[in-house]
Amino acid sequence: MSQRFVNRLSRRSVLGAGMFLGTSWALKACNATVSPDIGAAGEAGGAGAVGGDLVVASFPGTTDAVMREKLAPVVAEKAGINMSAQPLLAFEQIARVKASPENPPFDVLLLDDGQNAVAVEEGIIQPFPIDQVPNASDVNPGFLKGDGLAPVFFAQGIVMAYNPEKVTTPPTSWEVMLDPDLDAQLGLVSLNSILGTSFMVEMAKVLGGSESDIESAFEAVSEMLPRVSGVAANPGALLTLFQQGEVDISPMWHNDVLTLAERGVPVAIAKLDSGVAVARYSLDVVQNPTAGLDSALAYVDAMLSPEAQTALSAAPYFYIPSNDTVELPPALVEAMGIESVDDFIAMSHGLDWATINPQRAEWIERFNQVVQA
Repeated sequence: MSQRFVNRLSRRSVLGAGMFLGTSWALKACNATVSPDIGAAGEAGGAGAVGGDLVVASFPGTTDAVMREKLAPVVAEKAGINMSAQPLLAFEQIARVKASPENPPFDVLLLDDGQNAVAVEEGIIQPFPIDQVPNASDVNPGFLKGDGLAPVFFAQGIVMAYNPEKVTTPPTSWEVMLDPDLDAQLGLVSLNSILGTSFMVEMAKVLGGSESDIESAFEAVSEMLPRVSGVAANPGALLTLFQQGEVDISPMWHNDVLTLAERGVPVAIAKLDSGVAVARYSLDVVQNPTAGLDSALAYVDAMLSPEAQTALSAAPYFYIPSNDTVELPPALVEAMGIESVDDFIAMSHGLDWATINPQRAEWIERFNQVVQA
């Protein structure tokens, strides 16, 4: 690899990190707070409403945007809750609760399956009383976890995004990124993200590896590096590089692909022979919610409602809802080739996070060394 390319790669990597930190701090400075009118009886929104301040977690970027712009008003209307949403990555949420378990900074966390398992192991979330959350009855059975775990809130597919103007033959395998004759700029994303880690596992699997052995994926990254034009610090930064035309093919969240398409960016989702890996997210109540268990469960119930779930799946967000009563928007149906939540579950597969989690810190360190070498 030429020194010039190393400089370009390093500069873009730093740019991505800077974009991430800037966005994260900016969002923390303007947390979403919705304060419904409080009546004379101290209740908001009429009989049955739940008052009090509730602090919940979101993720930086698109998820925080939909929480603030669409979901917080639904929670205010349906549950009458003063809700403050603070954007942090899942592992950061867990670290903060562990630091103050008796007075946790959040009442409800937003966790992916991998970090959900960590939270259970650390004992920082409580068993989910599903019988106290009426809208959980509409959650697709495939998104009910059982064993006292909260149901899935929404899901994302890990897909290959490509520019059809540059990649004229639709890819069918992650291995296309190893093709030296492919005239396209490749993009990668840090393994700090679920997207980055999932991509490495998926690449390893098509090359004969597994969650317990991703050596082939590291070899693949080393092989493709001369054609990698950007290593983003997070999925949002990768999306920006793709929109700017600096990346032509990369792993990406399915909904980010649709967001780019809405903006007029030439982008498509490859139909891979290996299928679509899924990342699932749940709303987990901490052991000692300051706002009280009733408020926390009323919040979860509102977030599982048809109104909230419809907002999640609509443009420009395009998340996969967990509520079976929600009709998927046409753009999502066309891009993913699905008609329902059942269809998405049938076409997707999960990853073994119990195997991944103990190795992930080592993978992150090694990946950073490889891409910066």
